[in-house]
Amino acid sequence: MFLILVFIAFFTFSCGVAPEKGDNIPVENEEPDEFPDEESEVCAENTVAYRKPEPPGKPEIAEIRKYDKNFDCLPLPEPENGELILGDGCFSGCIKAETRLRISGNGAGNTMIVCDDEENQAVVEVLPNAEFSLEDISLSGRVRCIFAGNGSSTTVKKSVLSHCMKGGINICPDEAGCRADLSVSESFIGDIDEAASGISYGISFGNGYLSVSGSEISGVNSFGIAVWGESGNNNRIIVENSVISGVYGGLRSYEGLGFYAENSADITIKNSSVSDAATSFVLVSSDSDEINLKLVDFSAENILETSEEQGGIVLDGRVNGCFERVSVKTSRGNGIFSLGAVLYAEDLTVESVFSDGLGENGFALQLVDGSESFIKRLSVISAEKAGVLLDGGCSAEIEDFEIVSTKSDVYSGEFGVGAAIQNGAAAVLKNGILSENRETGVLAVSAEISLENVEIRNTLPRRCTELGNCVFAPKTDFGHGISLYFSSLLRFDSMTLFNNNNGLNIAASEVRSFGSKKMFFGNNTTAVNAWNINDLSALEESLSNSSFCGNASVFTSDSQPVRDAL
Repeated sequence: MFLILVFIAFFTFSCGVAPEKGDNIPVENEEPDEFPDEESEVCAENTVAYRKPEPPGKPEIAEIRKYDKNFDCLPLPEPENGELILGDGCFSGCIKAETRLRISGNGAGNTMIVCDDEENQAVVEVLPNAEFSLEDISLSGRVRCIFAGNGSSTTVKKSVLSHCMKGGINICPDEAGCRADLSVSESFIGDIDEAASGISYGISFGNGYLSVSGSEISGVNSFGIAVWGESGNNNRIIVENSVISGVYGGLRSYEGLGFYAENSADITIKNSSVSDAATSFVLVSSDSDEINLKLVDFSAENILETSEEQGGIVLDGRVNGCFERVSVKTSRGNGIFSLGAVLYAEDLTVESVFSDGLGENGFALQLVDGSESFIKRLSVISAEKAGVLLDGGCSAEIEDFEIVSTKSDVYSGEFGVGAAIQNGAAAVLKNGILSENRETGVLAVSAEISLENVEIRNTLPRRCTELGNCVFAPKTDFGHGISLYFSSLLRFDSMTLFNNNNGLNIAASEVRSFGSKKMFFGNNTTAVNAWNINDLSALEESLSNSSFCGNASVFTSDSQPVRDAL
């Protein structure tokens, strides 16, 4: 206690004036007359125990042999009694399913139907309320592969839909009143040629029941799967053991989406993956009816480089997300973005997130106004600018986590924060480590954070400091463990701040302990740097049970440059 009192006595007469937001304030190097001595105890490095997430496995789907299109085509026979059975070969013609039709072949690599009549809607057009099934066949042509109307029921099995124009499967182009069924299994939809409008897609689905299993969608411009939804009519969507890849667009807002859904839907994507998409892996959006999105054993990897806005997995509006064993790697803009959504996640991994094509964002998790998140077992590795960002009226509870090796922004060299909580947001972080991030491990700006059994260590300066080209506070190294600014509140129980510049850097904010365990300061340049503190006795009380080992100094009151948020 005597150590704290010596610090407070000095502190009372040397507190600086509160900085205005964004001010570039030079560091004051005044030393107090004396510092309290370190405690004479053995300084062992504390290591926080936390559970790492269990990553998902990669989906394995059988490769389907595609038809060799170099053969001449024979005229397509007419169906008999609602059935058309084809042998080996290529057949030229377009067909309509008016009531009930089943077409089967001798395997997608052996039997093909080609329709080059551009006056038709598709190779196969399924009229409203009709039933259609396709099995063991390839479809191709200068029209869509399959086009189906309201109330229809379409089944595709062990088939290849490729080199069609504009779309693989289009269910209910007008969407309103659709209420159709589509089942795709053990099939390939892809290499869809762009129409004059530039649109090409795998599946466009209006409303009803959609099932995709054991299938691959690849090589499209606009979207792999899009579910348009109709307010008041709930979509039921199941994608299982399937792969969406190579959605190469991104020059327009409707391009480059792996999976898209809007309005009302219950969506389950299980044991599946999305890769090489230009805009987003998954984007679900609703401002009216609710969307329930469940991702289980799901992996997303590699957002393609474009000059546009990009975003990883996006939850926009009235979305309830439930994630189990989800992995996001090499994304741009965000790993996961949530605006007004509720997210429950277990075993979540986000690795290598970069600023997008506009040079913005770069956050592994970006949770903004109205978002609520509850995450158990989180790993964030090598994000850019910030590992976790909470901004505005949102909250997050994260338990068993690591946030490591966040990089400074590649364009400006600024930031590299582990977790940034700002502008009215609130976060609870429990059982985890923040290590080798840049500028500061945890940044709070007008926000509340609760840290329990958390270790913040080895925080590095911004990249621009190393390069000597910083615009904001160019002479300040930063590298702090925790930075609290503008009436922020830190609650803690059992904290370790090890090998940072300032372990705790606090201006015009509060620190409160809520448990019986203490805060450990080890090998920091300065354990605590604090200024413009309204209630020094409260700060003293909060830190009274703390221990200090190997710090160059224990307490300072240097006014330093203050961030006004990311």
